[in-house]
Amino acid sequence: MNTLLLLIFIVGLLASFSVGGNNSAVSLGILLSTNVLKRKHAYTINAISLFIGAFLGSYTMLNSVYGIVKSDQIIILEILLSSILLASTTTFYYLNKLGIPASLSQMIYPSIAVLVLISRGVIDFDWGKFWFTVGSWGISPSIAIVTSLSMYFILLKVIGNRRNFLKQIKYYKYSLILASIFTSYVTGANAIGIIISAGVIAEPYYITALTYAIASVLGLYLSSKKAAITVGFRVTRLGYIGASSALIGSDIISEIFTIFGVPISITQTIMGGIIGLSFRSFGFDIKRQLLQIARGWTVSPILAIIVSLATYGVLKSILGL
Repeated sequence: MNTLLLLIFIVGLLASFSVGGNNSAVSLGILLSTNVLKRKHAYTINAISLFIGAFLGSYTMLNSVYGIVKSDQIIILEILLSSILLASTTTFYYLNKLGIPASLSQMIYPSIAVLVLISRGVIDFDWGKFWFTVGSWGISPSIAIVTSLSMYFILLKVIGNRRNFLKQIKYYKYSLILASIFTSYVTGANAIGIIISAGVIAEPYYITALTYAIASVLGLYLSSKKAAITVGFRVTRLGYIGASSALIGSDIISEIFTIFGVPISITQTIMGGIIGLSFRSFGFDIKRQLLQIARGWTVSPILAIIVSLATYGVLKSILGL
């Protein structure tokens, strides 16, 4: 493995660790904040779900990054992938530290598009898939609003009509556990799957998927606690049925896009689900939620493009290209 391929693989590991820790905050948080399960059990089921999603569910995302760019000049392709992965990982970490919702796909795809344009025809790019993916960033949260509301009324009818209070509480707990497991799985399949798609240029899929899945689980255990508690209490303010509906409704949309290999923002799709549930009684500040999504859409790609351009130029200069 040459230096650039090693760089891609290592940065992919770091990205998987960071995304695994950050994007697992919702699924883990609802269990920790409600005490539905003991802490160790909450971590265990989320870790298993995240691992399965990344190791197995990510296969449909295999061509989401490496598969949409081609070039006869392999060294240029390696420089491009090194640049966008390093820039996106750095930007993702920085924005999340600032509390700005960030999506790795919204950093990677615009960065690839810009670098392809300045490569002056050296790299072929699937522009059709690019624009379809860009469109999905607006479509997925919008549909999640509808599906989360629909899921809410379904669960309310199924669970809310049960007269036995103890049984009702038991079903509330089951719905939260199911929502948490599903969210972790989709996070692994789509969010980590995007990173795996970039990493396969360095190692075969089964090696990349296994190591990146392990890295994402380590991120969940080592870096998600603070965000999980914060996000968990925020989501469960919707109520048990509301929280479950928001997550399951948005996860259904995320999984459909994942099956078709379309990179989306897991975080923003979930926020779409939360916004949908907010329309029940306007209990949450919907305007603030929409502004957060808008900030993520605006800041994430711009910052990632700037960093990727700088990295691309530095790497080409170092290699004398």
